[in-house]
Amino acid sequence: MIKKILIALICLPLFVNAQSNYNLALVGDFNWNGLSYDSEGSDIWGWKSPTSGVEYALVGLNSGFSVVDLSTPSSPTESFFIPGVNTTWRDIKTWDDHAYVINEGGDGLLIVDLTDLTGQTYINHTLHFNTAHNIYIDENGVAYIFGSDVGNGGALFLDVATDPMNPSYLGEWDDYYIHDGMVRGDTMWAGCIYEGEFYAVDVSDKTNPQTLGHHATPNQFTHNAWVSDDGDYVFTTDEQSDSFIGSYNIEDMNNIQEVDRIQSNPGENSIPHNVHVDGNFLVTSWYRDGTIVHDATHPNNLIQVAYYDSYTGSGNGFDGCWGTYPFLSSSLIISSDINSASNGNGKLLIYERGFSQASYLEGNVTDANTSTPLTGVNVEILNTVIPNLSTTNLSGDYVSGTADPNTYDIVFSKAGYLNDTITSVLVAGVVTIVDAQLVPLASFTANGIVVDVNGTGISNADILIYNNDFNYVLTSDNNGNFSINTMFEGSYDVMAGQWGYITSCSNEYIDGTNNIVITLDEGYYDDFTFDFGWGISGGITPSDPGRWERGDPEGTSSQGFAFNPEDDINADCFEYAYVTGLDAGGQVGSNDVDDFNTILTSPIFDLSQPLSSNHSYYLSYHSWFSNGGGGWGGGSPPNDSLTVSISNGNSTVVLETMTESSPDMGQWNFRNFELSQYLTLTTNMQLIVETADWDALGGHWVEAGFDKFQISSGVPTDINNVVIQENRTLVQIVDILGREVTDSKNIVLFYIYDDGSVEKKVTIE
Repeated sequence: MIKKILIALICLPLFVNAQSNYNLALVGDFNWNGLSYDSEGSDIWGWKSPTSGVEYALVGLNSGFSVVDLSTPSSPTESFFIPGVNTTWRDIKTWDDHAYVINEGGDGLLIVDLTDLTGQTYINHTLHFNTAHNIYIDENGVAYIFGSDVGNGGALFLDVATDPMNPSYLGEWDDYYIHDGMVRGDTMWAGCIYEGEFYAVDVSDKTNPQTLGHHATPNQFTHNAWVSDDGDYVFTTDEQSDSFIGSYNIEDMNNIQEVDRIQSNPGENSIPHNVHVDGNFLVTSWYRDGTIVHDATHPNNLIQVAYYDSYTGSGNGFDGCWGTYPFLSSSLIISSDINSASNGNGKLLIYERGFSQASYLEGNVTDANTSTPLTGVNVEILNTVIPNLSTTNLSGDYVSGTADPNTYDIVFSKAGYLNDTITSVLVAGVVTIVDAQLVPLASFTANGIVVDVNGTGISNADILIYNNDFNYVLTSDNNGNFSINTMFEGSYDVMAGQWGYITSCSNEYIDGTNNIVITLDEGYYDDFTFDFGWGISGGITPSDPGRWERGDPEGTSSQGFAFNPEDDINADCFEYAYVTGLDAGGQVGSNDVDDFNTILTSPIFDLSQPLSSNHSYYLSYHSWFSNGGGGWGGGSPPNDSLTVSISNGNSTVVLETMTESSPDMGQWNFRNFELSQYLTLTTNMQLIVETADWDALGGHWVEAGFDKFQISSGVPTDINNVVIQENRTLVQIVDILGREVTDSKNIVLFYIYDDGSVEKKVTIE
């Protein structure tokens, strides 16, 4: 992926200087390291003593319930701890002077009298349920128990106001399992995670609740929902990779409308957890991104105004920030982390606010020649701490904004148009209107040809020509020719390939004055830029997401260990690989291999022609395998495998086997083999890659990947993992495909030295 290498190098100073927080200041923290019950953390709530005025953090841990004194925020102290059944999920809410704690391990409802700060006054109430996922208590003292072991796991209604230590049953809504929810007045807002929707339920009659309306959320894995103070909007999260906060107008329950959606860290596949409405702001726990604050003054224009990233990792994973509580009268925000302490245990973080209302931007964009509204125009405010990129809708309208008031350059861009940059002053709390008119570019017809090294046209070659604005997918005709009728001047990545040739990738400036000539060397190579017809078979059905799939993978991980790869290998033309399920799904194991095998088989390749006595045929590729679950989460220990085999049409030999005990699981591994050592080479060669969940009972996590297949005549070099050494002599310069070059016309070159080290260099001409 030439493009990715270049982006990484260009952006390196930005990452070096990046901040871990913005408009949120950490004033104190507390972790449970060194205590006899130290463990990972879960959810959090807050409470203020009506007698002393002291604020407390009520924190769920895997091993129990902790109450932390915040009277000195810079130096919090634990008041008491109540041990309980060990479980990942523990949720807390309060009514007057009592805390109510549920978990999914057992013990029913833990009720704690907070007037006794020795922690000695509590009971485990098991009359109505034994396990539950979440709890909410409304302003009338009604507790709503979500995801319990009763019925479908909907909502149980319990009265905790009349007798706080002895709740009584009022009724239930059990149409669907509820993962999380909240209640305001007579309306319950339920996150029905497996339906992928939030539900509004009238609970004025607890014995006969009625559904008022429902609506799907962006990723259809609805985790929680929270209503605005005025009751006109609801905000939701989906607990999935690369998901959003959703914003909905609920003034008409028969016509609920999504009005905006926003991510914390676009492109990083991070996972939101719980969103809370605090006045005009949304305060959200966002796992590996930390505590995130958005301005929701205009619910159709959510703007991020603050964050504190408390976890060292990034991207997809269930680590870092579990919950946050923004409702303390001191205005402190407290958050609970799962595993951010130095030994991987839970951590309490206490923040001061530094954010205020955003500066809002709106406008309309039209074609300068026709005044026609332009849809899909990118609108970017430059030089903001938190990037803000929006696009115009079908009417040419856009909404945007930034956290800080200032003078900004605003860039309007759309494929086929000249960019327009407009400078404007943005003011805190004020909507500034900026309209733009874009001038269309002149287009031309581009012609090209794909040829072999002798200049003969190659028919039916796959061609990909693209940049940030345009994408052309083509196939050459019988003479190798191709044509693009409407093209625009600029720099493009140009790629072409066909089975039996080595895929070509370069960067060219195309202005229509010359033909595009792409030369392909003969050979067997596939980095999966194109679909050359690899076969997929095995016991998994075509609808199963765990089958082999070609594309850009989404990574998954657990406790810092990678399962599905986030990217393909770097040293090839494009970002595609074969993996067992491209989509990460809701969590680790959602789209892995389950119960059956899946087999990836190459097209046939001919190695019958002998090479000179000084050369042999070498096979190289990169493989990936991860195996877990089972014994980690119950069931049999993981015992699955990945095998790579070579066939000559008569016999098949296993070249590689990876299992759960392999030391190089969870990473791309370079492999190479001199094939004549394994079997007779014929005209009917094929490579076979197979993985499976061999345990019929399930419960195992099985993920595999395969990338950059190549047959070469010399010992291949793994230029994906380069090492820089001193005191060496340059031996050879190769391109990204391992071919020797003598000039610097390629974007990425690899310098091979006499000590075996390889140095990657980027050149642009």
